[in-house]
Amino acid sequence: MYQTYIFDLYGTLIDIETDEEHPGVWKRLALHFSYHGLRTSGAELESRFLAERDRQLQAAAQKCRYPDFVMEEVFRAVARDLGGNPGQAWLHETVRWLRTLSMKHIALYDGVPEILRTLRSGGKKVYLLSNGQKTFIEAELTMLNILHFFHGVAISSEAGISKPDPLFYRYLADNYGADLSSAIMIGNDPRTDIAGAETIGIDSCYIHTASSPDNVPVKSTVQIWDGDIRKIPGWSLQK
Repeated sequence: MYQTYIFDLYGTLIDIETDEEHPGVWKRLALHFSYHGLRTSGAELESRFLAERDRQLQAAAQKCRYPDFVMEEVFRAVARDLGGNPGQAWLHETVRWLRTLSMKHIALYDGVPEILRTLRSGGKKVYLLSNGQKTFIEAELTMLNILHFFHGVAISSEAGISKPDPLFYRYLADNYGADLSSAIMIGNDPRTDIAGAETIGIDSCYIHTASSPDNVPVKSTVQIWDGDIRKIPGWSLQK
């Protein structure tokens, strides 16, 4: 049975809904910029952000197939284009503001703390492998009181690599000691979680949730279509 459990985060452990495309989000974030003396409109701020994000992703693509960006660095470039020179604290605050303004719902799926606690107390190694931004992932793990369950947390913005790139799985192994030879990847997205596991050669468990993409073939070792994370392989044996 598996000794190493690698979990995806959003749509797998955390039920979340955000809307970063809503004009009101950027209109309010533009006020935050204006308080810092950086006058801009919501539409202009969003346009500048997306253009700079894409530029940074394109530059990072020279190093790996599936790169990621650091949101603070995108906002740093945007602020400088607007005539500012923000410090790191303000950049962290800006990232948190964008996340807060775009958040519509966040909660753990039923059974998540119990499963993580039981796996860990049963001697299993529990890891997180998540695409997303370090600034808000760590804050949300702490807020939902599950950060302490993981032996290692690998985040794409920090690594500069995202799923399904096999280099991200290697990053987890090299930096946190995850034993991929005894591992199963658990996630809700066939394009990232399941495809990544297949590429690196480990088993996978697909959990279909409301966040899962539609009409995407699933080629996982195990499939859970009712969203019940309690059905992951081997968990019941630890109880």
